[in-house]
Amino acid sequence: MKDKPLGIRRWKKPLIFGGAFGLVVISLFAFGMSRTDILAASSEYDKNRADAVKEGLFFTRAEVEAMYAIPDSENGAALIAPILPLLSKLKLNNVSTYTEKTVLSHWSELAPAIDTIEEASLRKYLMFKRDFSNPAATLFPEYANVREWVKLFVRLGHFAVEKNDFESAKKYLNLASYLANSQDDEGMLIGMLVRIACAAIIEREVQGLIVSHGRNPRMVSILGEVMTTLDTPYDMRVPLKLENWYSISMIDIALKDPKAFGYGNTIPNEIKLGRYLPGFRKANVSRLMRTYADASNLIPKDPYDLVGVQRAYDSLDNAGMKQGLSYTMQQIMLPALGQSAFAMSKEVAQRNALIQAISLLKSGADPAKGLPLKDRHAMDIDGKPIRLKRANSGWIFYSIGGDKVDDGGVSFLGQGKGDYVVQLPK
Repeated sequence: MKDKPLGIRRWKKPLIFGGAFGLVVISLFAFGMSRTDILAASSEYDKNRADAVKEGLFFTRAEVEAMYAIPDSENGAALIAPILPLLSKLKLNNVSTYTEKTVLSHWSELAPAIDTIEEASLRKYLMFKRDFSNPAATLFPEYANVREWVKLFVRLGHFAVEKNDFESAKKYLNLASYLANSQDDEGMLIGMLVRIACAAIIEREVQGLIVSHGRNPRMVSILGEVMTTLDTPYDMRVPLKLENWYSISMIDIALKDPKAFGYGNTIPNEIKLGRYLPGFRKANVSRLMRTYADASNLIPKDPYDLVGVQRAYDSLDNAGMKQGLSYTMQQIMLPALGQSAFAMSKEVAQRNALIQAISLLKSGADPAKGLPLKDRHAMDIDGKPIRLKRANSGWIFYSIGGDKVDDGGVSFLGQGKGDYVVQLPK
C-alpha cells in the first residue's frame, strides 16, 4: 500500500484535533443553550402566536394602519390639526398667566378656531394622521396642544360662570369635554393618559362649581351634561393590540442596531451578545405574545370593573420582572401599563363621586338615605361603593384616592395621601 502524500500526513493530526475541538465547542454551546430558556420559549412560539391572534392583537403595520383608515368626513382631526398650534403661537399656553382681558385681546384669531373645534365635535372620531413606518415615533405633539385647548375652554367656562352667562359656560365646558374624551380614539397608551389628564382638569372645575353653584338648577344641568360626555369607558384592549405590534417592531430595531434603539454606548450585554444566539428573537417575541395575550384575556367584559382591569394590567408589570434570556426584551419593552390602568381607575372613581353628587342635586334626594345611584357609578377604585358621609362642612361624597386608604373624607394629607372629596353646597 502506498504511503499517503506528505501534505495529508502533515495536516491529519491538526484536522483531527480541530474537528474534536469544534465538536467540543458545539457541544458546550448546545449544552449552554439547553440551560437557558430560549429553546423552551421558542418551542411555544406557534401556540403563543395563535393565542395572540385569537385576542385580536396586531402584528403588522398594515393591521395598525387599517384601524386608522377613517374618512375625513368622520374625523374631527382633519379640521382640528391645522389650528392646534394657535395657542402656543399666541402665548396662551400657560393658563395661570392670563385673564379674560388677555383672551379677548386675541379673540379675532380665537373665535374662528373655536368655531372649527365646535364643528369637529360633531364628527365621530378624533384620529390624527400618523406615519407608522417608524414605530419609535410614538410621542405626538398634538397631545400637548390639545391639553392647552382643554385648559382654555375650562378657563372660558369659568369666566362665563362669573358673569352668569350659563349658555356660554355650557358651550365651553362641553367643548373641553369633547376634546378630553376623544384623546384615546386612536387607542394609543399615551392618548389614554392624556385623556385622563384632561378629564382631571375639567373635573377639578366641576368640583368647584358644585360648591359655588350647586343650588342653581341651570348650572347643575350643565354639569350633568359635561359629566355625561366624560362618562364613557376606556377601551383597555386596544392599547394592548397596539403595544404588541409596537414591541415586536422595536425588537427588530433593537436587534438590528441597539444604538438606534436609544442605548448609546451603554447597550446591555443581553442585547449586545444575546442577539447573536440562535432563536433569541423568536424566544423573545414568543414571550411578548404570551404576555399580551394573557393580559388581554384577563380584561373583564365589564369595562367598569376597575379592580379587574387593574389586575389584568398588573400582570404586565409582573411579567416585566421575570428573569431569563427569553425575557430580555420583555423587561425592556413592557411599559408601566399597570400604572396606566391604575390612573384610569382613579379617574373613573373621581368621576363617579362627581356624578353621584350631581345626581343628588338634580333629584333633591335625602343624602341620609345613601347613594342616589346604585349602578356602576357607585364603584370606587377599590371596588367598594363611593363613600358618602356627613362631615363638619356638610355632606360629602368621596373616593379613597390613589393610595386606596380610606381617610374618612379628608383631602390633601400630603405625599399622595388623602381622599378625593366632593363637597355638596350647604
